[in-house]
Amino acid sequence: MTSPRVPGEPSFAAPHTAPPAGTFLTAPPDTKRRRPLGALALLLSVLAGVVASAIGGFAAFRVARGAGAEFLARGGQSVDWRILSPVRDLVLLAEVCFWAGTVLGVTAFVLGIVATARDRGRGAGIAAIVVSALGPFLFAALVFLALTAGASTSVGSVGSPV
Repeated sequence: MTSPRVPGEPSFAAPHTAPPAGTFLTAPPDTKRRRPLGALALLLSVLAGVVASAIGGFAAFRVARGAGAEFLARGGQSVDWRILSPVRDLVLLAEVCFWAGTVLGVTAFVLGIVATARDRGRGAGIAAIVVSALGPFLFAALVFLALTAGASTSVGSVGSPV
């Protein structure tokens, strides 16, 4: 081969050489826009913990108000599921809220952990973990309070229980 310095002759690039052994290679800079995984987890946890709890509490209040008088009129000792028949649509709404909140809460919890571990919205991911972990307690407290309040408002329509 001739020298590349001779005019008119083709010049060839030097062959690729690998870096010396033991050299750390860095990843190329991340030019993609990071997805807000933590924000998505936080949104799902708020839907599961707050919205599902509020709708479930509303439905529980209406169920207790509609069926509480009959339950107390029968003595409140045994549960006859037929007393829920007039409010079955609200019972279904409360159950759907429970299961939707469960699925959304578990999803938010897992996404919050992933967002925190991969640093893709770490602050929102931590908040999502906390909100989704407290969501079941909020749901239970709101439903209990709503059932109590609904049953107490239905007592006046039957009269004073013995």
